[in-house]
Amino acid sequence: MSQSFLSSLDVANPPLATIIRPAGVTMKNRAPLTLGLVVLTAFTFQQAIVCGEPAAKASQTHPETTQSPQSEWKAFSSRAGGFSVLMPGTPREETEVKEFPIVGKGEVHVFVVVNDSGFYLAGYLEIPGLAQQSEAFCDSFGKGFLRTVGDGTAKGAGGRVVKETDISIGNRPGKEILIEVPAGIATARAYFIRRRGYQLLAAPTSAADPGNVKKFLDSFKVIAQ
Repeated sequence: MSQSFLSSLDVANPPLATIIRPAGVTMKNRAPLTLGLVVLTAFTFQQAIVCGEPAAKASQTHPETTQSPQSEWKAFSSRAGGFSVLMPGTPREETEVKEFPIVGKGEVHVFVVVNDSGFYLAGYLEIPGLAQQSEAFCDSFGKGFLRTVGDGTAKGAGGRVVKETDISIGNRPGKEILIEVPAGIATARAYFIRRRGYQLLAAPTSAADPGNVKKFLDSFKVIAQ
């Protein structure tokens, strides 16, 4: 495998464009606060797109990734994450604990399915320390998450952002990002809701139903906890 996003990222000196600057806060170490979800999403996606292979082929290379028939779409919900989404199979969960400046530890959770339909990921970033911060701080944090998530995922997957669009879910802002990767085009959506960062990522195979991406992305819902 080529050098991963995890190992190549300069956490101590990230590009200035990716730094989140909450109102009234000076961050001496300049580490981006929303790094965790971007890193784990990009790294997981990179594993499934090995050497430019389609996602279906990558699932054979990495047998630990969940295998499911293409037609097996069903609702998946995470009570802890407070969301539900349609996925083409039962996802495999991956987690990582990250230490963030100012707000402390955060947990990154991603749920992944790779099969004949392609690569599908839903994830969230939970940082308990945000509950102790002001609304202005959290709003700024959320804006930074949405500003950085596209470029971070694209770079980690060895691709580039080709289009970024402002979207919303209810009255909550979000982003839709088209990412060109060696295997084709991936579509990501990101939201910041109830002090959590959410991300969806879909990269279908050429043989998959072209409506699968919209079916997956549009099915995302925030649920009561």
